[in-house]
Amino acid sequence: MENRYRRSLEKLAAEPPTTKTALVCALLPEIEIALASGKTLKQVSQRLADEGLDVTYKTFREIIRRVRRKPRTTAARRRETSTRSNAGDHVLVCDPLHDPLANLRRVEASRPGSHFRGTENLDVHVYVRRVIHDTRQQK
Repeated sequence: MENRYRRSLEKLAAEPPTTKTALVCALLPEIEIALASGKTLKQVSQRLADEGLDVTYKTFREIIRRVRRKPRTTAARRRETSTRSNAGDHVLVCDPLHDPLANLRRVEASRPGSHFRGTENLDVHVYVRRVIHDTRQQK
């Protein structure tokens, strides 16, 4: 029974795309090759129109723009790093402690000059006084 479903899905995948956008997506590698060989997007659009693709140049250009902007593979939201196991296989490891501002913090810590922050104590940093905190309440 499982094979019947599998064959049905294989037949469906083998059928040509039903929407124009899906057809252009399927042809994108060949379109990119034609563009890399020096042809213009208008020439590619015209050639496809001559072969029966019923899409205006403006629509074709918009489809290409959307398809190029859309990520081609699904990516995880968290940063993934590739590591090698003993067998040499690549294993993706999620790094939940990834700090997106690590570069900024490293540069900020190594910058020359004063590192005064408005919330720090002026007596210590500017007047070089030793501050003694008295935990007793004064009466």
